[in-house]
Amino acid sequence: MLAESVAGRAGRHPEVEVVEEVVGGHPVEQLALASRSALALVVGRRGRGGYPGMRLGSTLHGLLRHAECPVVTVPGPPVDRSRTAGG
Repeated sequence: MLAESVAGRAGRHPEVEVVEEVVGGHPVEQLALASRSALALVVGRRGRGGYPGMRLGSTLHGLLRHAECPVVTVPGPPVDRSRTAGG
């Protein structure tokens, strides 16, 4: 999925290095470890919570506490509420 998302962008932004790596373990732990050598972490979010505090998931909350570099959040695609149960 990452490869599809960044396909074609290397030609426009050759100075941006994208590294694809699959690791095991808890996401917060692994991303916090990666943050030690990163300029920034870019993390997607879904924003499906029922109130504003829930719009940041547990992974993002953990990263905000443990990351050693800036954390950038990117909203996911809009949710089609007409397709949800009871909607």
